[in-house]
Amino acid sequence: MAQIKFNILSKSNPSNLNIRFYHGRSIDCNAQSNILIDPKLWSNKLQNLKPSSGSSIKKHYQEKISQLTNHIIISFNDTYANGKIINSTWLKELVNEYYKRPNGMEDSTIFFTPFVRLFIEESKTRINQRTGKKISEKTIKKYNTTLKRIIEFESYTKQKLRLIDIDLNFHKEFTTYLKIEENYSNTLIEKIISQLKTFIRDAKLKKLEVNPEIDSPKFSFKRDETIDTYLNNEEINIIYNLDLENEKLENVRDLFIIGLRTGLRISDLKRIHDFHFSANSIIISGTIKTDSPVEIPIHPQIKKILQKREQKLPRIISDQKFNEYVKELCLLSGFTQEILGYIKN
Repeated sequence: MAQIKFNILSKSNPSNLNIRFYHGRSIDCNAQSNILIDPKLWSNKLQNLKPSSGSSIKKHYQEKISQLTNHIIISFNDTYANGKIINSTWLKELVNEYYKRPNGMEDSTIFFTPFVRLFIEESKTRINQRTGKKISEKTIKKYNTTLKRIIEFESYTKQKLRLIDIDLNFHKEFTTYLKIEENYSNTLIEKIISQLKTFIRDAKLKKLEVNPEIDSPKFSFKRDETIDTYLNNEEINIIYNLDLENEKLENVRDLFIIGLRTGLRISDLKRIHDFHFSANSIIISGTIKTDSPVEIPIHPQIKKILQKREQKLPRIISDQKFNEYVKELCLLSGFTQEILGYIKN
């Protein structure tokens, strides 16, 4: 039968009330309760305060001891049933848990960055409940980028964030730091804040202590207004009909026309070699944004590009090079109009 005893092991005042937990012959462990008391008030024999102690003092200590005892018993039942190790380390961790004290600076139940690291690690094998598929590598990369921003903020403010610290005051300081110190766009800040809420809601599901202000409508950020830049049909035809002698520019031009005539993002065009081209359509297993199958009619210009290339697709290049060469194509086409946009660092 499990028993818990509280004993004074020192004569100094105040003394830390010691806990001894034992069950049968195999379990016998000790830990400090972190309940400080005058040794003259406590009786190890009675396992209680001495009768001479005042009623208010008795009430104060008996409530603390009773609550801590119940916490140990409830935890023991779960731990023992699951076959986990029960020793002095386990008992010490229980006491820290009761007082909501961390077990070291990397305690993911208390501190924010260790929790996010654990969340990211678990995400590598997590299934997206909406799609039934594993979390994509692109999403994992975004999580890691947000984690980096948090670590940089901790370094800037010289603090170690706890889960409970993620409140509206943190929101104000963090968004100000991202906007003023890092010069990030409103859209990027909104994405970072959205991911922070994802992390904290997961902590909430795991019944960890979080600040309820995370659910406030004020815990958000307004995106930049979207500025859509487009080419009309006549301008697309000018680019399509450019007489190019530069192989790199011709490759990008063909890739650009396919993107314009399908409406696909550059992130999807980079997967062009996985598309299925038939006589009348292009079938894509799933776009980066929607992860859903898409079938797009083939535009006559795409057909001619494939015929010219003997059914071989344009070569894939980096986003940066693609954007650089597209600007060059537009200049060669005579497009010099200034377009409104955002300056980003």
